[in-house]
Amino acid sequence: MTSLVCGGCGFNPPQQIPAHCLLCGTPKERFVSEAYVNERCTLKETRVDHRVTRLKAEALGVSVYRIETPHRSVLIDCLPTFNPDIPAIDAILFTHRDFMGASDRYHQHWGSEVYLHEAEHQHPLACHHQVTQPFSNDFEYHGINAFVLGGHTPGFTAYIYQDVLFVCDLVVGSAEDMRFNPFGNREKIRLAAQRLRHLLRRRTVRTVCGFNYVTDFDQWMSYFKKLP
Repeated sequence: MTSLVCGGCGFNPPQQIPAHCLLCGTPKERFVSEAYVNERCTLKETRVDHRVTRLKAEALGVSVYRIETPHRSVLIDCLPTFNPDIPAIDAILFTHRDFMGASDRYHQHWGSEVYLHEAEHQHPLACHHQVTQPFSNDFEYHGINAFVLGGHTPGFTAYIYQDVLFVCDLVVGSAEDMRFNPFGNREKIRLAAQRLRHLLRRRTVRTVCGFNYVTDFDQWMSYFKKLP
C-alpha cells in the first residue's frame, strides 16, 4: 500500500499513484509522503460536546469527527493520513467514498470496522479499500443513527448521534452562501434534502457538523430549508 498522499487535498490512493488526484486533479508530482504531511499539517482537536470531537487537518482543510459512545470510539469519515497517536478507533462510519482517506491503515492497526454503503464501494475511488460492513439501508450503531440519502453520491449517508447531525458536504458554504454540493444528480440531491428535512422534524438537533464547519442547528436549518 502506498504511503503517498495528494499534496493538494490529502487524497490517499489505496493502490498505485494516479497521474492526477482523483478528487482535486493535482498532478502526481505533487504527491507527498504521509510523514511529510503529518510533520507539517497540525491535527487540531476541538470539542463539539462532551462526546464529539472535531479532528481537523489544518493545512488540508479536512475535518472528520470522533464520537465516544459509552462502548465504542467511532470516526465519521477518515483522516487522509494515518496518525497512530490518536486514541484507538473501533469503527469508521463513512458518509461517502470521497473521505475514505487512510481507513485501510486504521483498519490494519486497530482492526477498526469500516462501514460504507455498498453502492459507494463499487466506485473506483473506493473499490480497493477494505470495507468490513457494507450496508444498503438505514441502520443504528451504538446509538449512532445512519440515514441513506443518496444525491451527492449514490449511497451518501448522514448520521445523527444524540443532538448532533453529521452532513459532511451534502451542502457547501454557510449561511447566505449555502448551496447544494454541485457534484451529483441535482434532482436526487433535492430528494435527499427533502428526506433529511422530514427526518429532522422528528428529532431534537442542536449542532451540525459539516466537512469544514461546526454550526448551530437552528441557524443552519433556516438556510437549508430555503435551498431550491
